[in-house]
Amino acid sequence: MILTEWLDEIPDDWACVPAWSLFSERADKAEPDAVHLTPSQAYGVLPQTEYMEIAGSRVVLNLTGADKMKAVYEGDFISHLRSFQGGLEQSSLRGKVSQAYTVLRPSPLVQSGYFRYLMKSRIFIEQLNNLTDQLRDGQTINYARFARMGLPLPPLESQRIIAQYLDHETYEIDAMLAKLDVLNEALNSRRASVVERETIARSGSLTRLKFCADISLGKTFQGVRKSDHETSVNYIRAASIQPSCLELDDQRMWMTREEQRKYDLRKGDVLVVEGGAGFGRSAHLAQDMPGWGFQNHVIRVRPDQHHDGRFLNYCVKGHYSSGLIGLLADGATIPGLSSDKAKNLPIPDMSLEEQQRIADHLDEVTGRIDAMLATIDELKALLVERRAALITDVVTGRKKVPA
Repeated sequence: MILTEWLDEIPDDWACVPAWSLFSERADKAEPDAVHLTPSQAYGVLPQTEYMEIAGSRVVLNLTGADKMKAVYEGDFISHLRSFQGGLEQSSLRGKVSQAYTVLRPSPLVQSGYFRYLMKSRIFIEQLNNLTDQLRDGQTINYARFARMGLPLPPLESQRIIAQYLDHETYEIDAMLAKLDVLNEALNSRRASVVERETIARSGSLTRLKFCADISLGKTFQGVRKSDHETSVNYIRAASIQPSCLELDDQRMWMTREEQRKYDLRKGDVLVVEGGAGFGRSAHLAQDMPGWGFQNHVIRVRPDQHHDGRFLNYCVKGHYSSGLIGLLADGATIPGLSSDKAKNLPIPDMSLEEQQRIADHLDEVTGRIDAMLATIDELKALLVERRAALITDVVTGRKKVPA
C-alpha cells in the first residue's frame, strides 16, 4: 500500500509513486579516511569540523563505531535526528555518517533540485512525523515505512523547471530576509548605543549597585512538597528574562508563606539572569506580581527610595551590551554574573529626579526602536510563511510555474 493521503491531488502529467522506487537505503561501509559529515537542520550537510566551528558547539563524536560508519555520496539525501522538524538534507559532499542516520540513494528518475525542495517542504515534514521512531537523542526515519510513502513524480523536465523557479523565488525572499536582518542588527546596535551613552558612559561620579538597592537571589527550585504549610506558586526563572521582555509560563515550585514574602516581586524591581544562557540579561517590573516568586538563578534588584528601577535596569543593560558583564564572567567554570559581582556594578551617582528624567527619555527612544524591531519581526514572519507556502504549493503541483 502506498501512503498517499498527504497529497490532495497532482497534475495529470505527474505520477504518484512509492518512495522505494525513487530512493534506496544506502548501506555501503565508509572508507576509514572519509570526511566525517554532520547533517543539520540549519546548515545542511557539512564536514563535522566546519559545523562545530560555525555552530559554536560540540557534537557527539562517534569513536566506538568509527569502523561501522555509512558512506555518503554526492546527491544522497540524509535523514538526521531532527528530520521530523526540518526535513531531509541533501549532501553535496562525499563522506561518512554514523549508523544513527538513514542515507538515501536517489534513482535516475530524481532531479536533485526538485526533491531537495520537496523534502524540506512543510507538507512533507508533517508527513515525516508519522514515520518516525523515537530514539534517545531524537528521531530518525523508519525506512520500511518511508519506502511505502507516496511521492509526487513530475516529468524530469518539469522537475528541472520547478527547481529553477524555486531557486529564483527563494533567492529573492532570502535576500529580503537578509536585508531585514541587517536592519535589525543596526537598530539593536543603535538601541544599545543610546542606552550606554545615557547611563554608563556619562561623566561624573560613580557608586555601586549595592549602594542603590537591595540585591538577593531567589529560591533553589523545589518540585516536591515537604510541608503542609507550603503552596505551589509560579516563579520567574532565568529563561523567563528575554532581551526585550518577560516571557511568563506556568512553571511552579513549593514555597511557605514566609518564603513567598521573602521572594515576592514588586513594581520597580529589576530582575537579572545570574547564570546559564543569557546571564546578565535584565527586565524591569512595571507592576506588582502577587503570587509569584523567583528562582536562585535570578537576581532581584530592589531599588531604595533614592533610586529609580528603570534607570538601574538601563544601567545593567548598558553594562551587558558594552561587554563588562561578559568580562566579569571570564574565568568562571560556569559563566555567570554572581550576585557579588552584580552588587559591584558601577552606577552613575545622580539625583532621583535626574535618574527619572533619563529613564523617561530612554523609555521614549527605545520604545520607538522597539516598535520598528517589532515591525521587522512581523515582516520576517510574513516572508518566512510566504517562502514555506510557495515551496509547498509548487512541489505538490497546486501552483503551476511558467515553463
